[in-house]
Amino acid sequence: MKLIELINLGGPINWVLALLFLCCLSICLERIIYFAETFHSKRDSYLERLSKKINETEKLSEKDKKNRLEKECTLMYYEMNRGMWLINFISAVSPSLGLLGTVTGLISAFQGINNAGTNLNIQDLSGGIWEAMLTTAFGMIISIPALFFYRTFKRIIEKRVMRMNIMVEDALSKE
Repeated sequence: MKLIELINLGGPINWVLALLFLCCLSICLERIIYFAETFHSKRDSYLERLSKKINETEKLSEKDKKNRLEKECTLMYYEMNRGMWLINFISAVSPSLGLLGTVTGLISAFQGINNAGTNLNIQDLSGGIWEAMLTTAFGMIISIPALFFYRTFKRIIEKRVMRMNIMVEDALSKE
């Protein structure tokens, strides 16, 4: 069975989940590339960028130097966190959408039972049960990796912020 057929069997909520998956995938890939390109051992890394800013502010007063370095660290922090809110949102909302698909699928199955009356056929139930199970599975399939990447990226950001703070403190204590 093809992926598009599985998405169709899960109903319209599965299409919303598929869209969320594509958004999450593209953001995660972009963040992986960003973190790889700004790794501390490469040229133009975040540490090298901060080091340049420290050198540029060398002749400023301590207060001005501190202000500029704090601004640079804040800009870098927000740059590192770009798109993270959406990964977090997707990891949180995907299971709920999967559950919503489960409920709508079961409603569909029970409507099939009601409409069939005494002539109940298992095929009257199968569409709704398919929808229920597929949306639940898709919600979890999206949520678990999204949460993994969100937490991994946040840990990388925490470590980088710690290194940046140490660099700034060292630069300010040299005065």
